[in-house]
Amino acid sequence: MKDEDWDCLFFHDVDLIPEDDRNLYTCDRFPKHASIAMDKFGYKLPYKSYFGGVSALSPEQYMKMNGFPNNYWGWGGEDDDIAIRVALSGQLISRPSIRHGRYKMIKHGHDKGNEQNPRRFNLLAKTRRTWRQDGMNALQYNLFSKELPPLYTNITVDIGSEKGFHPMT
Repeated sequence: MKDEDWDCLFFHDVDLIPEDDRNLYTCDRFPKHASIAMDKFGYKLPYKSYFGGVSALSPEQYMKMNGFPNNYWGWGGEDDDIAIRVALSGQLISRPSIRHGRYKMIKHGHDKGNEQNPRRFNLLAKTRRTWRQDGMNALQYNLFSKELPPLYTNITVDIGSEKGFHPMT
C-alpha cells in the first residue's frame, strides 16, 4: 500500500482453487468472504462467522479493522480473529452466493516450521481487548528485498520471531 493506490486487497490461501468464474475478484461494500463453499467442508460454511480461505477488503475496510493481528504464529485462529475484528469495527461480512463461491482445496501436508498454534484459543479470547493495539498500527518489519518481475512483486521482509513479540494484554 506504500507503492500503489490499490482499491481492493485480496488475501488468498495458496491451496484454494476457484471453481466458478462468476465469483468476481472485486471488493464489495463490506469485507467480502469469497470462499464460502469449499469442498473440504462439503461446499457449505463450517460455521456462520467463518472468514477463512479467500477474502477481499478495500484499504479503508482493512485499516478500519486495524489490519490483521501480529500475535499469531503458526496456523489456526487468525481467520476467526479477523472475523471478530470486522464485527468490532462496525462492519458486516459480504458473501457471494453459495453456487458461485465454490473452491477446491489442494491436498497437502502441513509446512514444517508452521505448526498449529497452541495459543490460538487464548489469543482469540483477548481479541476484543487487543484489536485496537495489535494490527497495522503496531506492525514492525525490515525490508530485505523487492523484486519486480513482469507478473508479480516479490517482497521479502523480516517480521521478527514469536520470541521477540510482546503482545498487548
